[in-house]
Amino acid sequence: MKKNVLYMLLVQLLFVSCTFSVEKKVYGEGEVHSVSVEAFADSISKAGVQLVDVRTPREFEEGNIPGSVNIDVMTGHFGEEACELLDKERTVALYCRSGNRSKNAAKVLSMMGYNVVELDKGYKAWVESGR
Repeated sequence: MKKNVLYMLLVQLLFVSCTFSVEKKVYGEGEVHSVSVEAFADSISKAGVQLVDVRTPREFEEGNIPGSVNIDVMTGHFGEEACELLDKERTVALYCRSGNRSKNAAKVLSMMGYNVVELDKGYKAWVESGR
């Protein structure tokens, strides 16, 4: 299942309509940091950080981190939606339910040139921490 999700995301990346800068070698040079709840909270408190929930719209409606935008990583259009909504000049903070989907999404965004902070144990850990 995990391999299928990763494969689907990588195939999707091939069809993304974003333009990659050859001069800057942006493609594949983004950074990904998988962090604890505390470090994630610190990251998203900084000005300019883009907070993204990669779960389904239904999961998002059931509860989310305030200020987050929902871009479902499983739609088949994740890369395209990310290009439309996110700024490569600003850090992207990602989370999902348990950390699996957001890790895959983080890899995709990194390959597209984004710098990413990912909530290691996901929204479940966020809620369990009392945030």
